[in-house]
Amino acid sequence: MSNSISSPWGSLSGIRPVKRVVQMKEKGMTDDEIAKVLTEQFSVSEEKIKLAIDIADREIKVFPKPPQNSCSLYLDIPFCPSKCIYCSFASMGVDQMKHFVEPYLEAMFTEIDETAKIVRDLGFRVDTVYIGGGTPTTLSAEDLDRLLYKISQKFDLKNLKEFTVEAGRPDTITASKLLAMRRNGVDRISVNPQSMNEKTLKIIGRKHSPEQIERAMELVRKYDFGAVNMDVIAGLPEETTEEFSDSLVKVAAFEPENITVHTMCIKRAARLTTEEPDLELSEDMDVQNMVRFAHSLLKEKDYHPYYLYRQKKTLGNQENTGFCRDGYEGHYNVYMMEELQTVISMGVGGVTKLVKDDRIERIFNIKDVREYIKRLDELINRKQFLYEFFK
Repeated sequence: MSNSISSPWGSLSGIRPVKRVVQMKEKGMTDDEIAKVLTEQFSVSEEKIKLAIDIADREIKVFPKPPQNSCSLYLDIPFCPSKCIYCSFASMGVDQMKHFVEPYLEAMFTEIDETAKIVRDLGFRVDTVYIGGGTPTTLSAEDLDRLLYKISQKFDLKNLKEFTVEAGRPDTITASKLLAMRRNGVDRISVNPQSMNEKTLKIIGRKHSPEQIERAMELVRKYDFGAVNMDVIAGLPEETTEEFSDSLVKVAAFEPENITVHTMCIKRAARLTTEEPDLELSEDMDVQNMVRFAHSLLKEKDYHPYYLYRQKKTLGNQENTGFCRDGYEGHYNVYMMEELQTVISMGVGGVTKLVKDDRIERIFNIKDVREYIKRLDELINRKQFLYEFFK
């Protein structure tokens, strides 16, 4: 990989550049003053300054800071049909998962019970629910229904703004699972192809085809979800700029309400690093062109960027950006990324983030499924810190 282009984010560190811009706006700084700081102190490019300011303006307009006694819930299902080559999450492939699904769900149900009690005791209002992973729809329709029903029974969801499930892999989407989701109040869903190129899908470890993505979207549209998100990744191994552009054009043709454009990130624990070091990665300039094409195309298609985050070791020092049609901004994404609200997490690898005034504390769950089941009492006990934090 070449480093022939200058870093578009300059020396600006951290995963939340938009949060920094919002804070400057809250102090009364003008766009020109903000741009001067980002240019002179951090050498951020004009292109990224404009992007950060545009997103900050939209977040301020659409997302007033929620009250302190509100929260979002995150639940992690760490199972996938296969493990993607770039993934470093605490997920298990389908060949490993069979004997762990039931004990994992039983442990999670216990954590849900105890967490719901804390939420009730503290008088918290639940604004959003987000079920991620992993691939939650790797669960059977019956297990998914049990999980969703459990959540709706244990938490007061009458003030809920959105209920999201990452369906993720199109090969896990069935009519019975979609019906279970709609029956239990889910109104946002993700169908994440990452690429519409069959060669690329095989390289990255996906077990589905572009045709399955098309069939999944046809099926999802029959169930009247309020918003559908689709993900693509710029800079996937062995994928050209033309192939990425073609994938994005095809994804946009489905007209999902949300499209998230990620940039390939080199993670130390991923198989790409440990097992496939010879795969060719995109040049920085190519990735920059991919990201620029994405912004241009999606603007033309009436999508606008509404949240953004960065990661270390991202090709071309680019970023991950969520785009949406007007009115379809995802509350959870912004609350979580800009640290506007307490997020209470359950399941493997979950990070509970407590937000009170200008103070933020985190409570970490264990990343290994076996250890999560074995040490559940310890993890539940860690959440007792919420009482101390919010007293």
